[in-house]
Amino acid sequence: MQQTSSKPWAIAGAATLTFAFVRGLHTSFGVFFVALLETFHWSRGVTAGVQSASLIMDALVSPFIGRLTDRLGARQVVAAGSILLAIGLLLCSQVTSAWELYLYFGAVASLGFAAGGVVPHVVVVSDWFPSRRGLVLGIVYGGAGVGTLVLSPFSQWLISLWGWPRVFQVLAAIALAIILPLVLSTYQPSPQTSSESTATPDSTTNGEWSVPLALRSIQFWSLFFSRMVGSVGTMLIVTHQVAHVVDIGYSPIRAATVFGLMALVSAAGRVAFGYIADLLTKAIAYTLNIACAVVGVVALTLATDTSQPWLLYVYIGGFGIAFGSRAVILSAIAADIFAGRGFGTIFGLSVVSVGCGGALGAWMGGALHDVTGNYLMSFTVANLLLVFSVILVWLTGLTWMRQVDRRLWSAPG
Repeated sequence: MQQTSSKPWAIAGAATLTFAFVRGLHTSFGVFFVALLETFHWSRGVTAGVQSASLIMDALVSPFIGRLTDRLGARQVVAAGSILLAIGLLLCSQVTSAWELYLYFGAVASLGFAAGGVVPHVVVVSDWFPSRRGLVLGIVYGGAGVGTLVLSPFSQWLISLWGWPRVFQVLAAIALAIILPLVLSTYQPSPQTSSESTATPDSTTNGEWSVPLALRSIQFWSLFFSRMVGSVGTMLIVTHQVAHVVDIGYSPIRAATVFGLMALVSAAGRVAFGYIADLLTKAIAYTLNIACAVVGVVALTLATDTSQPWLLYVYIGGFGIAFGSRAVILSAIAADIFAGRGFGTIFGLSVVSVGCGGALGAWMGGALHDVTGNYLMSFTVANLLLVFSVILVWLTGLTWMRQVDRRLWSAPG
């Protein structure tokens, strides 16, 4: 009995470590960005575009990853992702031109990031922890913040010793020698999933959502657009925060150091808001989350010179504790509504909104700055979009909306 009860937490621990490595490595690309610029002297736009290509790839393949997770299980998908990630990193160590970096990191490694990323981990955690999804998803998502906090300085230290090609090789070795065996030895389908494995993701039985029905539901699209507008606002801020702080007079080193604290604050926030989502309601937790973010963004907007450094710390506290935990709450809401045999595919389709919104937000912040000459309009738009995402979350929970969607199960065709 003790072995059975401890198995979910062993899987949650392995998922947290795996997610910390995969997402932490992806977020730490900025370290390699600087090293590649120093080696090849490419333009910043060309080099940074690799990260944009990676986000686009993630959005494109997420539905496919979700369907594979439904068909094969999270264990096989994340294991394959570890192998693809290792291959991509090994190839990155041999790049001599920009197109090779786009192919090896933006395509091959990014497939590994997607297969070992959000979709299969939300599925496996939702299966094993139906009553504590918020808390455990918060712990797993929090691993990404810790992973960034560890991998960024670790990678930078190794680059200073050995150079970036060797560090790509070291990280590939970690993926194969540590992450892959960890996944293969721990990830298992829950007993409920195993007993229901005979049905296909597109079938609807016993009141469960199929993929076609989910795509016709109001709740799916209200969550989709909540994720999308929230991602626009979030990525607008994240992409341009350092540029704004440097513009108002702080040194680049000071700006980077201050915002490095956000990774730690974010990790704590993901666990805290996951717990709040289970303790209260997910809509209330999301509202509190966005309220913190809005206060932080207002503080960042009010910081127009170096005379009030405390505003930056208000920003880190408010926006930092909310950053990342927005995804925790929305993932838990999606699992509460759509959990079942087709959930991986449904969730994978919903994650497309994150890539689209993030890409739009990063561009919009720069475009509005070019027009106005500062970030006042950009940050105001970001806050308005974050508030709008709250409205969409509350709409998703309305009784009449759930009742309308339930009628889809009995509707012909």
